[in-house]
Amino acid sequence: MTKFKKTLVAVLAAAAAGAAGFAGAAEIRVPVAGKSTEQLHADIVKAANSACWADLKGEPLAGYIYPECVRRSVARAVAQIGDAELASYAARTPATSVSYAAR
Repeated sequence: MTKFKKTLVAVLAAAAAGAAGFAGAAEIRVPVAGKSTEQLHADIVKAANSACWADLKGEPLAGYIYPECVRRSVARAVAQIGDAELASYAARTPATSVSYAAR
C-alpha cells in the first residue's frame, strides 16, 4: 500500500471530461498527501460524483450522462497523478459508487 507523499493536488473538472460538452465545469481539488491508494481513489470518486452532479443537475438526460462523466473524471484525475499503483487499483475498482439520485 503506497502512502502518497507528494503535495500534488488532483483536479477534477467534470464537464472537461467530455461527458456532453457542457461549457461550465465544476472543479474540485483533491489533496493526495498522506493517503493510501484506497483512500485517494475513494476521495477522487467522491469528488467526481460531486463535480458531475453539480454540472449535470437539471439536465433532462443527466441519468444517462452522469455515469460516463464520473468514469471520465476519475480516469483523468488518476492519469494526472501518474501513479502506477493508483492506476492499477482504479482499473479494477468501479468509479460510480455514489448514485446521483442520492444527492
